[in-house]
Amino acid sequence: MPKFRYVAKDVSGKTVTGEIMAGGQTDVVNKLQMQNMIPMSITEVSMQKSGGGFQSFNDKITMLTTKVKLTDIVFFTRQMVTFLNAGVTLTKSIKNIADSQKNVVVKSVLNQLYEDINAGSDFSNSLAKHPKIFDQMYVNIVKAGETSGNLDKALGSLANYKEKSAQMQQTIKSAMMYPKFVMIFTGIIVFVILWKIIPVFQGLFSSLGGELPGPTQLLVDASELIQNNFVLVIVGILGIRYGIAYAFKLKAVRNFWDKFTISVPIFGELVRQIIVSRVSSVLALLLSSGTSMLESIEIASKVANNSVYEAALKKAATDVSNGVELSVSFKKTNRFDDVFIQLLETGEETGKIDELMQKIAEYYDAEVAVKVKGFSSLMEPLLIVIMGVVIGSIVVAIYLPIFTMGETLQ
Repeated sequence: MPKFRYVAKDVSGKTVTGEIMAGGQTDVVNKLQMQNMIPMSITEVSMQKSGGGFQSFNDKITMLTTKVKLTDIVFFTRQMVTFLNAGVTLTKSIKNIADSQKNVVVKSVLNQLYEDINAGSDFSNSLAKHPKIFDQMYVNIVKAGETSGNLDKALGSLANYKEKSAQMQQTIKSAMMYPKFVMIFTGIIVFVILWKIIPVFQGLFSSLGGELPGPTQLLVDASELIQNNFVLVIVGILGIRYGIAYAFKLKAVRNFWDKFTISVPIFGELVRQIIVSRVSSVLALLLSSGTSMLESIEIASKVANNSVYEAALKKAATDVSNGVELSVSFKKTNRFDDVFIQLLETGEETGKIDELMQKIAEYYDAEVAVKVKGFSSLMEPLLIVIMGVVIGSIVVAIYLPIFTMGETLQ
């Protein structure tokens, strides 16, 4: 939070100077007025004056490295609902949450929201200035709530959706934690064996004479590579890690990966159901808030987080704009199964598409939960077998020259 230097007059008319931490100049004025002081001038103290060059650099690094998690957005939204329901004003609610916020990026954004709204901007327009934190769906729901005068209800619906998204995200992350741990642990063991264990056996291999078996020679070559180029190997591993991360930022790579993840056997069905659940939830939320069908589909296409489904939804939106029925438009994409289409047709017939969309989302949420649990049960023994095969193969390769020497002596 920035520091401000002020000159003010107290109730006796005496001039007072001082410094105060605040979210902005408006916040300084409010704090001074609460102390029965009239501000005469307010200036922000630069980072260099308040904390030195190192402090300024450290604050910038903190802002760049701190990430905004989905749980941070859930906390903010739920807190806003609580404050608004209690009768607290919008600006005061934002300020209260900002003051208690530990995430420096979120705190900075909330202080900016506070300043913008105090300057006369709408809440939705202020949120739209921070698209990396508040996406288009969030802004649209808030805008609908402002228009209808039910901002607390709109934020309540958003909080429920975000909480459900965070819960699903955590479920998937928990399911992937064990496989990730086993794979990393296996990689570390293999690296340590090549780095420390194989050199111990190299003297024995040399004393045996003759040509080493292929698997053993491969281990020896890999071990020598690590021994002679340890730093380069570490740099290479890190380079591959960050190279892959960079590659996924390229559109062509992302498109290939999106197609692959929904097409791969067994696992692809789970990915498709997760996407359909997400799309259905967003459509239900947007349509119930009064957002138009075309705009809702457009926003849902971005929330799908998959280029294949994004293209399919945009095609469906084009068909709907040309007068094609919603269920027919979705069916033509060949990306939504019969259950989805049938429930959507029912929604069109009854005029309750938003409610049916919510039912669809609940159905797929249940299917995803069952499949994730099944995958977790299947992956655990499978990964143990894979780890056993990898470590066992290395052990066999190490002792293979000894076995072959025994056969030669016989």
